Parts: sequence; structure tokens; C-alpha cells
Amino acid sequence: MKRNCIFICVILLVPFLSFSQTGSSCASPIPITMDSISRSYTISASTGSNLLCTGSGTSPVTYFSLVANSSAQNMILKITGPNTGRVEVAFYNGTSCTNGNFETASSICFYDGTGLWAPSENFVITPNQTYTLRIKTATTGTLTILGYYYTPPNNSCAAAMPIGTILSFDNNAAHKPAAGISPAGVCAVSLTNTALYTYTVEYTGPTSISLENLVCDNNYQADLLNLGFQVGIFKGSCASLTNVTCYIGIPGTAQISAGTQPAGTQMYVAINGILSSNCEYAIRAINAVVLAADLKYFTALRAPHGNILKWMSLKEYDNAFFEVERSTDAVNFSTITTIAGQGNSITEKNYEYIDPAPPSKSFYRLKMTTGDGNKSYSKVIRVERQSKTNSNVTFNNIVTDQLTLQINNLKKDNLIIKIVDQSGREVYRQNTGINGGYDLINVNTSTIAKGLYYLILTGTDYKEAFRFLKS
Repeated sequence: MKRNCIFICVILLVPFLSFSQTGSSCASPIPITMDSISRSYTISASTGSNLLCTGSGTSPVTYFSLVANSSAQNMILKITGPNTGRVEVAFYNGTSCTNGNFETASSICFYDGTGLWAPSENFVITPNQTYTLRIKTATTGTLTILGYYYTPPNNSCAAAMPIGTILSFDNNAAHKPAAGISPAGVCAVSLTNTALYTYTVEYTGPTSISLENLVCDNNYQADLLNLGFQVGIFKGSCASLTNVTCYIGIPGTAQISAGTQPAGTQMYVAINGILSSNCEYAIRAINAVVLAADLKYFTALRAPHGNILKWMSLKEYDNAFFEVERSTDAVNFSTITTIAGQGNSITEKNYEYIDPAPPSKSFYRLKMTTGDGNKSYSKVIRVERQSKTNSNVTFNNIVTDQLTLQINNLKKDNLIIKIVDQSGREVYRQNTGINGGYDLINVNTSTIAKGLYYLILTGTDYKEAFRFLKS
């Protein structure tokens, strides 16, 4: 008798749990954490029809929410559905999934089951606003989502990303229309999301751009003529660009000739998505000055004792030295230090410099110089030292088995605590909620080897780094 009662109770409970499943409705979305970590989510049992993409019938629908940070940075999601089936991402401006909130231009179709989502170039993000996504998949199973806030560094001619003969991987998903670039020079009527690149011609002769492994998605994919990319190649300076050629292409591989150019000519490449197509690709230049170093990353962290600049080179080619350059307006740069390069190297090498007295807003770039004087530049990164949160974090900077954080005046939030070593390798991660006001958090450091580390704290609109010694 008892067994029968238990069995009946469980059966009655199951429908209730299924009905209230997180992600099954607009009222119960699954929150997406914007921390560049890929996570898997179970697709809900709810079903629905397509809102904008080509398709028929009903299939599973799962709702998600994401919150803009206080800087209203753009947001990118890398989304992969189950079994390469079609995925439709519908975006709602707010927490209500009504037709009035549905943003068609910021919604997208992944007919191959994967791609990059970002709000459209004309959508204005509101700081700290919660938004809703309705993701429709072809089947049940698992969705994989990686989310992060992003301000494209190469959205203008002045900040064009240097490229060389080695493939660089990038996308144009979160970019805006580039100022100073003629739409006609990119074979376009108007610009939508434009990424810019630059290189120097090595010797007098033919030069070209190679785009490889290029995939694009937008919400017009039912008509393949409206899916793809436009490329414009220019030469000269940002103040006076001369159009060389333009090209219209579809996903795949493209080799775009820029004709014969004199050695030393500065070339610029603009890549624009047709009707806001979000494209991922690898790009390189043929007949380009070899970059003194191929960088894996160049990042900056704000810390109490200054701005910490870190970069890693994958390979170096006759790289004599790096110059760290700083600017307050992203236009006029001056050198603040010089660091010796590795000459010729095919192994990864980590570099670091601490700017001890930065201004409230700083722009940094690396100038890389070869032994024969050829120069190339990294992307430009920005650091602002004004903290909108007025946080106050204290702890002992020499620890043994436990690091105790005392946090004052940081608003209620979910905080990511990371510890990285001198090479940038993550050795510890902890996610914890803070109540705001005063919080005390203990971090277990017993398994970490002795040495110097960085403690990195990341919240919705807060990020700061601190050095400490494990003894």
C-alpha cells in the first residue's frame, strides 16, 4: 500500500515539474552569463512556430535572458544547436515577449545550426537592461551558448587591425557602420557592420586578400542573394583613402586581388555584412610585410597599482622589440616603454608591462619592430580607471591556504573570482553571489603552487585585478 501511494504521488508530481521548467516560457527564461564560458542548456519541452526564418510546423522553443552591462557594450552569443539542425533566434527588447517588443532586425537564422548572434547595428542597448531571447531548435537535446560583452577594436580606419601573411581569425558581428568608408568602395548601397584591417605591401608587385572558412548568417537566409559579405580594398591614409577594388561574395573562400602595388603601400580592407550578415572568417594578406610577431592576445586589466598589460606572441620573426604606446584619444600615441623581443621564435612567449601612472582613460597599442626597421601594430585596447561601483576590495596580498576577501560598497551581483598565474593560465575559478554592502568571501588557495598570481574579480559592470603572493 505504501509503495502504491509513493508511486501515485510521483506520477502526479511529474507534470507539475515539466510545466514549470525553466526556459519553457517568456516568464521563466534561463539567464545567460556573459563571461566567455561555453555552457550547455537542456532544450525545453515547450514548442512553437517560426517567427521569421524559413521553416514549417512546430518544434522546441526555449527562452533565455541576458543583461546589458552598465557601459552598454555590445553583446555577442556563439550559439550551437543539436545535430546541426536549424536554429531561429528571436530577440525581444525587454522581458515581455509581445509583438511590440519583438526586434526583427536583431533576430537571426542559423540554417546550419550554429553562428554568432548580436543586436543589429541600429539597436540601442540600454545600460543594465534585461533582454529576452526565444530560441527555436529543430529537435530536443542540448543548446550550447557562449556569451560575452564586446566593443569591436577595429570598427574604424584609425583602429584597423594589422594583418600579415599568417591567418588571423575574426568576425564582424558586433560592429557598426564604419565612418569615413565609402559604401560604393565596398560594393554596397549602405554600410551595416563593418570590420577594418590594414597591412603594408612588402615588395612591388601583385597583392591580394585571402578570406578563408567564411560563414555568414542573417535573418534573410531564405534568399541566398541576401546572405554574404562585401569587401572594399583601399590604399593611402585614413585621411585620404583611394578605393582599389570591391567584391561581393557568399560563404566559403575568396581571393580578392588588389592589383600591382608599390612596396611600402599602406593597404586597408573593409569587410561588411550584406543586410547585416554576421560573418566569421580567417583573413590574411598576400605580399604583405611579415608582422614582427603574431599575437594570440593583447589585453589590459585595471589594478590598484596601475594598468596591467599582457600579451602573448605565437611566433616572432626577426622581432627586435615591442614599444608599448599610450594615448588619451586613440589617435595620438606616444611610447611609454620598450621591451625586447625574441628575435626569431616559434614558441609561445608571454609579456607583461604595468603602467604605474595611467590617466583616467587610456588607449594602448603595441608597435613591433624587426631588425631591419619594419614596423607593425597591434589592435588598440582601452582602459578606464573610473569605477562606477565605488567598490572597495581588501585582502592580505600574501596568503597560504586561504585568501579572505572583504568587499564593501559593491552592489548585489554574481561575482566571478579567477586566479591566474604569470603566464595568464587560469588556476582557480569560483562563482559566488554577493549581497551588496559588506561581503566576506573565503577563497581556497591550498592547492595552488607557491608564486605570484593575479586575482581577477568580474561582475555585471565591474572588473578589477589584484596581485598576491602564495607562500
